[in-house]
Amino acid sequence: VNEVRVAGNLAIVKTPPGHANAVARALDLSDLPGVVGSVAGDDTVLVVAQSPAAAGRLKRRLDSLASGQSGSGK
Repeated sequence: VNEVRVAGNLAIVKTPPGHANAVARALDLSDLPGVVGSVAGDDTVLVVAQSPAAAGRLKRRLDSLASGQSGSGK
């Protein structure tokens, strides 16, 4: 994951070219609280969250995973 941006209850996840489908699949299978689903292109994933707060939690989670932290979400 290269970048995560949030707009309301939506999150845009930027990935290297060709990796968006794998990231979207991983998000869908992870059953993260507050994540409704995702749609992937070549290098971008649109994630629909239940609320702006849930989208913010997803951003923090992905940012922590990308930086090599534990990703506990706390």
